[in-house]
Amino acid sequence: MNPFMRLFMGVLLRAKLSRHAPPVGSPSDGALPLPQDRIKIGAVQWNAEPVRRVDEWTRRVEDLFREASRVHCHLLVFPEYLPLSLLGALMPDGTGAHTLTDATIQSVLRTTAPALQRFWLKWMSALSRQHHLVTVAGSGLMVRHGRLQNVAVIFDKDGQIIGQQPKLHVLPDETRWGIAAGDTLSQPSLPPWGVTSIVCNDATYFETFRMAAAQGARIIAVPIADPEARYTVGKARRGCFSQVQDVPMVGVVSAATGRLFGLRLSGKAGIYLPAELTPDGSGVLAESDLPIGEGLVSAVVSLNQLAAFQAERVARHPLPPEDFLQALYHVEEDR
Repeated sequence: MNPFMRLFMGVLLRAKLSRHAPPVGSPSDGALPLPQDRIKIGAVQWNAEPVRRVDEWTRRVEDLFREASRVHCHLLVFPEYLPLSLLGALMPDGTGAHTLTDATIQSVLRTTAPALQRFWLKWMSALSRQHHLVTVAGSGLMVRHGRLQNVAVIFDKDGQIIGQQPKLHVLPDETRWGIAAGDTLSQPSLPPWGVTSIVCNDATYFETFRMAAAQGARIIAVPIADPEARYTVGKARRGCFSQVQDVPMVGVVSAATGRLFGLRLSGKAGIYLPAELTPDGSGVLAESDLPIGEGLVSAVVSLNQLAAFQAERVARHPLPPEDFLQALYHVEEDR
């Protein structure tokens, strides 16, 4: 893509997004304080189909916030690549990952990332503040220190960013499209909740959960956009569900589903605990009925009950997290 086209695309996207201002959130001074034990969590399942109109995206996001507020959630989790659906307002019909070269995809993603990031974070901040919800805003692309990364962002109920976590284990397609892996695991936020987030493929690596637990995390949010046309329980259970059986934590999965620029995504939003802490012994506290579609699942978790269980079943990590990350991600660079 030549420089003129990149400039035109960036200007056009900013113009389209600038017409849609988020609502003005009311101050949360009068809102109830965050509970210290029983937390109601909402997990979003999102239809990632590209939208032709920006206001379709904003309406659907607002509806999910309203539903979470209506059922009295304290924490709301959105999926991976939430802002990418907005590119439908810019890209021609029929555009897909298979119709473009990797170089063109790299150029499009890097060109549009700043405008999408600003718009996405502005709206998520305003809606978190308006509904007094702690929000894991899903993940989106950001240019950080010159590298394009897939970053999850957490807001407090006042709409302030309290955590950012780049994806640590990028998929081969992401590598081809110029998306770089992160190399740090963020500290959890909001004691005593200990909220943290990792992104999609990170949940298939056991050490990620053990490192997060070693840092004091108790609730781990996992935004996903799984490029699988057919959902299978076995594959899905390899991630967050299995890890919280090994490392006692609250696992929250928010899933992007449907077609996104030729990619078929499937997955279920769910809230998972160690099996012993769920009424039916399944480890599944709440989960979407279908692996496609859009909606919200929610459930209440007891942090006190979790703490008592953790005291008996603590999973320890033999190295400080920063040492382990150094060993994992910097070996090649040191050679």
